[in-house]
Amino acid sequence: MFDYAVECKDVSKQYGTLRALRGVTINIEIGDIVAVSGHNGAGKSTFLKIVGTHISSSSGNVKVLGNDTTKDRSKVRRDIGFLGHTSFMYDELTVEENLRFYGVMFSIERPTLDKRIEEVIEYVNLERYRHTAAKKLSHGLRKRADIARVFIHSPKVLILDEPFSGLDEKSIKLLIDGFKSQIGKITMLISSHSFEMMNSVFNRTLMFSEGKILKNDRVA
Repeated sequence: MFDYAVECKDVSKQYGTLRALRGVTINIEIGDIVAVSGHNGAGKSTFLKIVGTHISSSSGNVKVLGNDTTKDRSKVRRDIGFLGHTSFMYDELTVEENLRFYGVMFSIERPTLDKRIEEVIEYVNLERYRHTAAKKLSHGLRKRADIARVFIHSPKVLILDEPFSGLDEKSIKLLIDGFKSQIGKITMLISSHSFEMMNSVFNRTLMFSEGKILKNDRVA
């Protein structure tokens, strides 16, 4: 049994002589929508990558929904959706083919997967591009396709590192409206420079500085 969506205890990350994270301890409650902020190099992306199992910490312990991100990595990855700075769409596959590939990877049965593909394509407004190869998409369209990918298996914890980068204002509003529809259903950690557009979404803010959490505030 677990009490928190994310538990981090004394987590540090060292790259040679660079200390990207310094003894971070934090618990994220189930259902929290968290704004992760900080200047470039503050440690926020490193923190999100560790929680998302894309890199390992140098020391400390991280659990997602009670599963250790190092010992139970495969279990953690079934519960999370992770969007970083690198696209995970396969260039030669169409948007729909990519989504189907990832759905099969998560062992989603065909009838359910067909429905999920329709839902996530509608969610990111990519109906016109569903049969377009990923390599032919603009940066903004590809980002929207990657966002559809992270939703395909109905994750319980969503980790988004700069999800609005390269998107126009209309696309950003579309996604924010979608995030609002997930309030109370999913835990989200979001790093962004567009927080002014998302004030109505977040209920908690974490500010990183020099590899430590400088502020941890809950929004009233």
